[in-house]
Amino acid sequence: MSDLNRIKVYKYKNIAAALAVMLLSLVALSTSCGKDASDKKASSKKSDTAESSVVVEEDKDSGKGSRLTKNYKYKEMKSVGEGLLVQVDSAHPFTGTLGETEALYPYLFTKDGVMLMAAGYPSDEARTDMLRQLNNLAVDFKGYCGLDTLMVTSLIPDDENTAKTDEAYIGSCADLMINVDGEYKEFTGTEDYAWIPNNCYKYGFVMRGTNRLRYVGKEAAACIRDMGLADGPADFDTLLADIKEYSFENPLYFTADNGVQYAGYFVPLSDEATTSIPIPTRSDESELNHFISGNNVDGYIVFADLSGETDLTTTDG
Repeated sequence: MSDLNRIKVYKYKNIAAALAVMLLSLVALSTSCGKDASDKKASSKKSDTAESSVVVEEDKDSGKGSRLTKNYKYKEMKSVGEGLLVQVDSAHPFTGTLGETEALYPYLFTKDGVMLMAAGYPSDEARTDMLRQLNNLAVDFKGYCGLDTLMVTSLIPDDENTAKTDEAYIGSCADLMINVDGEYKEFTGTEDYAWIPNNCYKYGFVMRGTNRLRYVGKEAAACIRDMGLADGPADFDTLLADIKEYSFENPLYFTADNGVQYAGYFVPLSDEATTSIPIPTRSDESELNHFISGNNVDGYIVFADLSGETDLTTTDG
């Protein structure tokens, strides 16, 4: 082989070797970059601490999201037997306190003194927050159909010597009848009166049976309605059972008819003297408006107002 041909062969071999080295370098660089990116992602997840106040995006498929906010405070609660959402039955009698109460009589009228409904015992007392919303409901019901024939037959049972296994002892239930010209009829929630079971959630009530209104607060009533729209018929017992699937780390997000957005979650009862309830806060460490109630069994139900537009009642135990 001539020297010229040798030079050409060596030249091509050198070029091929150089290309091979370049290719190996690119593969190594790509692998290194991929590893760095993975390490950065892992590092980002580990640095997701409680100092930031970003609301985590909801998982739209499950209704759950990650932690409600990354900023939060703890509120210490002492008794699961206090609040609007307590379960009361033979196994879980009511042992809590009523809170602020007033007589029913003034709430039977409009602000102008026009009769809205009758009462079997006008001097009976009940929770003030419930009576205010009952009056609002009666005003709108009369505006809807012109009737003032609703009658409140019972609020809180009289017998204090027995175990309080009737939920009416909590002071936020109203049993209804119809009073037409002195003739008392059963309240069935039909015809014009169907407006009440169809609209009572707007005032924070749920129906318990056919003739009892129970005030649970607008937050819980909106949550129950949302559950019903999403999964079929839902009631107060559905809320008590299903809310236990949600936590501060994975809350239930829902929106009320008025556009207010909420998050709901459950906090199990602690073995300690008090239970620490995480309350979401803004970046300035101010608490979001929130509602807390014990369930009278094994924990606390919490609703947080994500819009900040509505004042929610906090029940401290």
